[in-house]
Amino acid sequence: MTSSRPPLTQAMINAALKARTQTQVLRDGKVPGLSLRIGVRSASYYLSYKPLGRRPDGRQFSTQDYKIGTTESHSLSEARREAARLKVEATSGRDPAATRRALKASAASRPEHGETMSAAVERYISTSLRGSKKHIATESGALRLAVKEMAAQDKAPAEVTTDNILTMLAIHHGRPRAVHRLGALSRFFDDLVSRDIVASNPCARIPKRNRPSPPPSRTRVFTATEVQKLLGCELPPVRRRFLTTATLLPLRFTELSELRWRNIDRDDHRLHLSHLATKNGDPFTIPVHEGLLEGVLMQPADTNPDSRVFQLAPKGGEFKSWSTLNNQVRKASGIEDFNFHHLRRTFFTCMAELGLADQGVTDALLNHRQSATRSGVIGAYNHSRLWPQKIEAMNRWYDAVQAATYSGSWTGSPRT
Repeated sequence: MTSSRPPLTQAMINAALKARTQTQVLRDGKVPGLSLRIGVRSASYYLSYKPLGRRPDGRQFSTQDYKIGTTESHSLSEARREAARLKVEATSGRDPAATRRALKASAASRPEHGETMSAAVERYISTSLRGSKKHIATESGALRLAVKEMAAQDKAPAEVTTDNILTMLAIHHGRPRAVHRLGALSRFFDDLVSRDIVASNPCARIPKRNRPSPPPSRTRVFTATEVQKLLGCELPPVRRRFLTTATLLPLRFTELSELRWRNIDRDDHRLHLSHLATKNGDPFTIPVHEGLLEGVLMQPADTNPDSRVFQLAPKGGEFKSWSTLNNQVRKASGIEDFNFHHLRRTFFTCMAELGLADQGVTDALLNHRQSATRSGVIGAYNHSRLWPQKIEAMNRWYDAVQAATYSGSWTGSPRT
């Protein structure tokens, strides 16, 4: 039966929100059961429905009210879509409100349920975050700041709303850090959902129009002539070795700066990083050309296998002055926009444009988690199947860089 009530419009909602001096309920004629309840300080969408079946005493179930979200978290069209989904769930015999209550009750029985957001975040960082030290530091920093900016330190995770998240995002409107904060927070809540601590991820309910846009993708790729300048510039010996290796091996900056001599297998011409040394927390192995092993990666006699291959920090310890090193290379090479990550992009682009390897092999050599080359048994199979192709690809890349170094052309003669 079609409702005779007119459908809600955004104009009607805006007018009611502007003049909300008392509580009122706006009912939608397009999706029966959907209403917007407007109070002095809040405005929330609800779906009213009757669960199928009857109680044990034979009577019908009472009408249930399910809160969908607020006018900040959901547009009218989004509220309608969610209401329609819930109605389908209800007509199939499931009770959305009962499901939500059961999840909350289950979470309440767990030790973690009584934790505040601050405590839950610290537990997540110490037990669930994986990857390199830099990745963990970046992710944990973004997450802690997001919680602080939401003023949610003392809230229970289940009490965090989309309104809290929108408040945090508004602080960084138009800035890349908004993307980082939301991403870290969403991954944290995904972990809580997987452990039944919360029923759903509030970040997933942020409307598309309120989601921060990622920064424009960087497209900088070095030419062969620029690679010639980079590898010919005057730098302190250890930093020049580092730059050469970063050009020939597409590792991330931190992965390479923390490389130890024990990670290099000279007999099998490969380099292996454990899951603790990579950004994505996955172990990684890459072929190494013999020329690189016998050149800048030649291990001095009596060197401690656990020492860094590139001790970039003058006083020892972990190197953190990335901007200083970038600036040093810019000044020495004359390439004013140099950035180490551009080397990985140059590798990926040139492998494709020069026909040195297909995209699947190149993606695997960059250790991207989304690469189809890693997933359980299939990942192990593909690793074995692709290994000869990886060796061939890295050999071709070594020859291309050598040609660029000596002739300024990717396809020129390696030596003049």
